[in-house]
Amino acid sequence: MLKKVAISYPEVFEEMKKYFIDKDVELVPFDKDNPQYDADLLVFFDDYDCVMKSENFINVHPSLLPAYKGKDAIFSAFKDGVKVSGITIHSKDKIIAQYPVLIGLDTHIDDFINEIHSVASKLLPVVIDSILNGRVFDFCDLFSNSCRKSGGCSGCGGCH
Repeated sequence: MLKKVAISYPEVFEEMKKYFIDKDVELVPFDKDNPQYDADLLVFFDDYDCVMKSENFINVHPSLLPAYKGKDAIFSAFKDGVKVSGITIHSKDKIIAQYPVLIGLDTHIDDFINEIHSVASKLLPVVIDSILNGRVFDFCDLFSNSCRKSGGCSGCGGCH
């Protein structure tokens, strides 16, 4: 059965299409002027106005919550000089997944922003796939030679 996912995160949309190319999922851009609240899942990037109007959503937040809430999370973390920030994918009442992004002493803000989007483009499709198929997200799904797929520990680091 074809499932529809509306995404308001243009920075990862093309990567998402590649992941779902052979799956029974239709990806559509979320349009604030003509919102698709009828989608099976809505994916927002820190868009609180849209989140508050929906029940079937996940939000991609550019920090490791509960640190750096709000729209300026990327810039606040960088300005404060933290060494680790990251991505949090959450629903209304629970954190589904988090993944760190390291910030070196010579990291430029543009590099940090690009890395946040890069991590999100890898993490988000796996989380969405798990949600659409009624599975609990498992970090082993991020690794091509994961222990679950190979039937034994392959040293991917996802389980220990």
